[in-house]
Amino acid sequence: MAAPRLALAPLWALLLLLAAAHALPSPEGRILGGEDATATEYPWTASLRHNKAHTCMAVIISNTQLLTAAHCVSELGTTPVAASSLGVRVGSINQYAGGQIVNVRSVLIHPSYGNFLHDLAIVTLSEPLVYTERIAAAKLPSKVEEAGEGEGEEEVSTELPHNTPVYVAGWGAVSDGSAPYKLQKANYNTVSAPFCELAAGYGYASTLCLSSAAKEGICSGDAGAAVIDDDKVLQGITSFHFADCGSSYPDVASRIYYYLDWIEANTQGA
Repeated sequence: MAAPRLALAPLWALLLLLAAAHALPSPEGRILGGEDATATEYPWTASLRHNKAHTCMAVIISNTQLLTAAHCVSELGTTPVAASSLGVRVGSINQYAGGQIVNVRSVLIHPSYGNFLHDLAIVTLSEPLVYTERIAAAKLPSKVEEAGEGEGEEEVSTELPHNTPVYVAGWGAVSDGSAPYKLQKANYNTVSAPFCELAAGYGYASTLCLSSAAKEGICSGDAGAAVIDDDKVLQGITSFHFADCGSSYPDVASRIYYYLDWIEANTQGA
């Protein structure tokens, strides 16, 4: 369930939030105007292919399963496209060649998916992957122990702190509108839920917002990409961008910690 919207705050508090939001540092090297990734830098990255063409990104989380954005594999709502029409290319930074293409056995879309909320799906492969230096699973976040009732402990926040550096790699459109053949890597900073609510009306507990300067950010073909932190932990799956690619609005990802129970209940040892 999404977090409730922010309550009305005094004008001075809103002004402070707005000033801080505009003071976000501008990370360098986005996918829209990013830079080439090296062959072993993002081994969990896969090209999700529909009818043999790259459409979205996917993230390896076990030798048989990947995560992607639900809208990339949705026929209508939570009904997925035919698994036989899908495949993934793994082990290559070239979306057109190298590595291997593996067929898909099944697709499971999050049951609450709709209107880009809960934009997450699990893709199960027809055969297990063999891990190499170019093919590996991303690490999921660890669960935080909840304080017991009456223990007097404060609740621990599982949200990434505002302005946390994170990293994304994808084959989405670049600044001239073309699709790159080589994987592009990008640096981002997270935007906390209150700031994202203020900037875009999107401060949900299930989402992770990413700061984006003008003419920089995720673009067509980048949905489903991994959002990785400095510890190489999978913190999000990219979902969508507001307005045109590289607008001043935050880009949006699904926050993996929010979905850990669902992922673990529907994957094999991920």
